[in-house]
Amino acid sequence: MKKYKPILIIVICSLIPLLFTAIIPYVLPTELHLNSLKRNDHSWTSEIKLYVITLEEGSQYTIDVDIDSFWGMDISIRIGETPYMIEGFSVDSGSSTGETMHFTASKTGDYYIQIIVNSGGGFYDIIVESGTIGSATGTTLEFFDVSYLLVLILPCVFIFVMGLIILKRRASIPERKPFISVYKRWDKPEKEDLVEKEEVMICEYCGREIKKFLKKCPHCNTSLQ
Repeated sequence: MKKYKPILIIVICSLIPLLFTAIIPYVLPTELHLNSLKRNDHSWTSEIKLYVITLEEGSQYTIDVDIDSFWGMDISIRIGETPYMIEGFSVDSGSSTGETMHFTASKTGDYYIQIIVNSGGGFYDIIVESGTIGSATGTTLEFFDVSYLLVLILPCVFIFVMGLIILKRRASIPERKPFISVYKRWDKPEKEDLVEKEEVMICEYCGREIKKFLKKCPHCNTSLQ
């Protein structure tokens, strides 16, 4: 288990961006209400505005985005069942006064609408109405786009690959052995060992201990020669 622990940590870290990029799109959309006009939303070039609305299966709807020609905005409309917009339907006629799409819901539930600003910038009004109202500005085309899927996956792949590279480099570095200082301990001699012991002998006359090699016993004054 200890061997695979670093890899497990790398996998968990690489999934963190996926957690955020998967949840945030569901939090950001502006809610639309059927047959209710939302006025004066603003957007810049290349900006994508996301909306959510609840539709009923089999019913027809008209999505209308109205723009004053003063702003010179070219937009496109996309609608899909998830905020990721991997697949769905789109309209883009190149008109500078807005777009109108006719759409039939294939399920009952939330649908997500993207307003993509291709050029220009300014204010617009948006409304989703029941039924087919007026004529569409362009043909409703089905699309399949994996670009958002790449946004979800690429950060995870990047973190995972970088983690493996760092782990591999660490494994290639030789392990340093701990430095152990080796020294010989020199014990100090005891104080008594420094004093040379004097050689002694016993006086054969008085039996007292005297220094060796004396010529006369200091106790009994007897000559030892």
